[in-house]
Amino acid sequence: MAGLTTSLLSGCSFLEPYKPTLTQGTVISHEAVSLLQEGLTKDQTRQLCGPPLGESPFNPNHWEYAFYTTDDSFHPDAIKRLTVEFDADGMIKTWKTSEEPIELKLD
Repeated sequence: MAGLTTSLLSGCSFLEPYKPTLTQGTVISHEAVSLLQEGLTKDQTRQLCGPPLGESPFNPNHWEYAFYTTDDSFHPDAIKRLTVEFDADGMIKTWKTSEEPIELKLD
């Protein structure tokens, strides 16, 4: 009986715990970025790209957008990072995209 139990339990080593897909941030398409232009207001930018993921209270004219997912098939063409800088009047001054994947620290 002990041998049967041992052989059954050793067969469970191939099972892995369920790991749900982790997705965070805002999905921004290349089309939305192509519509960005100097002079758009913060409201227009928010309508086009959604709310920023990072909006600093110390620099409200600097917006950060980020998108991360562990599922490579979920929006594979989404922009990974977008940084938007506004001038003192709240109009887009510059923007920059990056396709580098965002790395999360797993503790």
